[in-house]
Formats: sequence, structure tokens, C-alpha cells
Amino acid sequence: MKIVAAIFIVLIISLGLFNSYKKYKNGLLPSSFLAFHFLIGLLVIIGGFYLVFA
Repeated sequence: MKIVAAIFIVLIISLGLFNSYKKYKNGLLPSSFLAFHFLIGLLVIIGGFYLVFA
């Protein structure tokens, strides 16, 4: 069950990061917010992998 939860978390965060990147490429999002979003997203993805291996 932990593997399914980790995969779900990584999938949702990856889709959100991709959406933010598309907005940044279209000029709708400042680069500072994109960097902050990537940082938070990477922390959550690392937490998802921690769920699998803990």
C-alpha cells in the first residue's frame, strides 16, 4: 500500500510541476515562483520515496 501511495504522490506532484513549467514558458508565471514550486515539489517527492523505503 505504501508503494501505491508513493506513486500517487509522485504522479500528482509531477503533473503540478509540469503545469507550472508550461505556465512559465507562456509567461504567466514568474521564475521565482517556479523555482519555489520545484523546491517544494522535490521535497514532497523525496518524502514519497521515503514512504517506500522506510
